[in-house]
Amino acid sequence: MKELINEHIQNLTPYDPVDPNEKFVREYGIDPNKIIRLNANENPFGPLEGMSDLISETPVNIYPDSNQDLLRTALSGYTGIEKKKIVAGSGADELIELLFKIFCTKGDRIVDVEPTFGMYSFLAGSTGMEVLSIKRDSDWNFDVSKLKSLISQNNVKILFLASPNNPTGNLVDPVELKQLLEIGLIVVVDETYYEFSNSSVVSLCNEYKNLIILRSFSKWAGIAGLRIGYMIASEEIIENIFKVKQPYNVNVIAEKAAIMTLENINPLLNNIKIILEERSKFERFIDQLEGVKFYPSHGNFTLCKFTKKSSDFIFNNLAREGIFVRCFSEEMIKDCLRITIGTTGQMDKVKIELEKIITK
Repeated sequence: MKELINEHIQNLTPYDPVDPNEKFVREYGIDPNKIIRLNANENPFGPLEGMSDLISETPVNIYPDSNQDLLRTALSGYTGIEKKKIVAGSGADELIELLFKIFCTKGDRIVDVEPTFGMYSFLAGSTGMEVLSIKRDSDWNFDVSKLKSLISQNNVKILFLASPNNPTGNLVDPVELKQLLEIGLIVVVDETYYEFSNSSVVSLCNEYKNLIILRSFSKWAGIAGLRIGYMIASEEIIENIFKVKQPYNVNVIAEKAAIMTLENINPLLNNIKIILEERSKFERFIDQLEGVKFYPSHGNFTLCKFTKKSSDFIFNNLAREGIFVRCFSEEMIKDCLRITIGTTGQMDKVKIELEKIITK
C-alpha cells in the first residue's frame, strides 16, 4: 500500500491543530466546566442569540445552493464588493487549498513569511510544493527587498500574507504590498481578523487583479465550528474557483448562520468592542510584569514573550489552573505564548494566575 501513496504525502508532517477539551481533561485532571480556552482565537461570547433556534429549524435533508446566491448577495452588501467577485468556502482553509489547486502544481515553490499561520505551508506541502522561508525581524516585519528577490529567483506564483498576522498581530504595510503586487504574482492577504483590526486592503482589488482577500466568520462571529469563510478576488479568479470547488462546499446550516450574522451584526460588534477593551487592559497588565513583554496586536489575541521563565513552564502552570493558551515549537517564537482575549472574568483569572506564576 505504501508504494501507492504519493511520496510528498508520505513525507508530510501532519498539521498541529489545537487540542480538544477532552485531552486537557485527561492530561491535567481539569473539570471540563472550568476550562478557559484561550488557545484557538475563538470568540468567547459565541454566536448571535437565536442561532441555536436557526440551526434546529434548518432542514438538513436538502443540498445547499451550489451557486451560493443568497450568501454571496449578503456578503456583497456587507463588503461593498460585487457579488461576482465573491465566493464562500468551508472555512478560509478550503479556499487556500483551492487557490493552490488553480495556480500551482507539484514542484512549484512558495515562500512562507515566518512566523505566520501554519496552513499556508502545510497545504502547500500537501500539494507537493517546496516551501521556502524568509524570517521576520524582531518587530515581525519582513525585508520586502529580500522577499521580492526570493520570489523572482524561484519563480514563485503565489504569496500569502496575513493581516493581522497570526500569531504576531501586526498588519501588512500597504506600500510594501503594492511593491509585491507589482511583480505580478498572486498575493493573498488573509484578513481573518479584519473585524478586530478594522484595517483592510480590499480597496486595492480594483487596481490589482492579482490581489485576493480571504476572510472568515470563525473569530468575530463566533461560529468557528460551522467552518465558513469567503474570498474576494477578480471575477476571473472567482469563476475558476467555482470550476474546481465542490458543488455543495458550504453546508446549509453554515450558510444560514452566516446570513443571519450579516443581518444582525450590531451585537457582535459590541462583543468585539469588549474584546478590544480587554486586550488593552491585558497589555497594560503585561507591561507591569517583570520578565514578560507583549507585542502590539490588531487581532483578538496577544503574543507574549517570556524571558525569565520558559514558555513551557508558564503554559503548564496555567494549564493546571484550567487555562489553555497556544505554545509554539518554531525557533523564533519558542519563548512565546499566544493568548486569546476572553471575557472580562476569564481575563481577570488569567491575570491573577499569570502574576502568581511569574512572581513565585
